Amino acid sequence: MKLNPFLHLSSPRQCGRDAENFDRFFTRNPPELTPPDQELISNLDQEEFQGFSYVNPEYNHPAQ
Repeated sequence: MKLNPFLHLSSPRQCGRDAENFDRFFTRNPPELTPPDQELISNLDQEEFQGFSYVNPEYNHPAQ
């Protein structure tokens, strides 16, 4: 049996969210979320979501 050379065997994987394989340079700062573009979100075509459990009640359908 040939082992995968990229398989980390020293400890079982605890969680898929850990960052142990990333250089500390990329993980030392806390994450910052980009604020959403409210204008873009408010102009999304909500008709594509009809039949789903939630449809934006503030959506103003453009005149056709």
